[in-house]
Amino acid sequence: MRCYLCCNPIRNKYVCYDIIYIEPQNKHHRKDRNRMTTIIKTKKIKIIDTGKHLELSKEAEQKIRDHWKELLEVHPWLFNGPVYSTVKMENNDGEVSLECELSDYANYKCGQVQDLGRYACKNTYAGGILKSTDGKFFVSLNGNGSENKGKIQFIGGVIDPDDRNESGDLDPIKAAFREFEEEAGSAIRDSIVSTGDTYLITDEKKYGVQTVFFSSMSSDEILDAFEAFKNSSDNTEIARIISFGKENIEELKEYSERHDIGVIDLLTNLITEEK
Repeated sequence: MRCYLCCNPIRNKYVCYDIIYIEPQNKHHRKDRNRMTTIIKTKKIKIIDTGKHLELSKEAEQKIRDHWKELLEVHPWLFNGPVYSTVKMENNDGEVSLECELSDYANYKCGQVQDLGRYACKNTYAGGILKSTDGKFFVSLNGNGSENKGKIQFIGGVIDPDDRNESGDLDPIKAAFREFEEEAGSAIRDSIVSTGDTYLITDEKKYGVQTVFFSSMSSDEILDAFEAFKNSSDNTEIARIISFGKENIEELKEYSERHDIGVIDLLTNLITEEK
């Protein structure tokens, strides 16, 4: 997931209808050699809870239990909460629908390193990028409370069963607002005045719905608000939030080996489109 066929992550990008980026993955990892990251700029997205639980074989259950036990020995704070697995995706010219079944975090983590086949949980999560009034784009840097310390990712997390809209469908915007409060504090969440484009990012092992959120704060105010949140919270999942813009776009290269799927590529696309 972290090794590229192109050494410069700011290149190797093209536009193809509503799919704005397709990135070759894992040059050096034989198992995932042909896996791609796809970023789709959506016109509309619908996430459907089928009401089913992802079925498992006894062999898969054992693999998941054994792997989770090993994970807890290294990261004892991990919690095996509910995770929706995308079992079907449709994209009709940017109008995207995801059908999901309920699974859990242990299944997802096991499926990242072992071949569970059709029993693997394909994590469905939501969040986004925060844009300040002075045009900076903010993402998070994982801290000691994350098993991926030092990696940049979108502010966000898994979609919970309670994250629903009035129609009863799973709501990625509601999930993102909840995650913004949990990870960055209520002051930053409350500063969001509008939403921009929403993107679906997937490597077919997980499906992230990421939205651009516009803040009423400047970049300095966002940093101050996050610092105040950190000083009053015991949340160690995020070490800090960092911003990128035209003046420091080259700094994205420093994270080419430690970022979640799509982060560098979407940031690059957003920054280069800025007037």
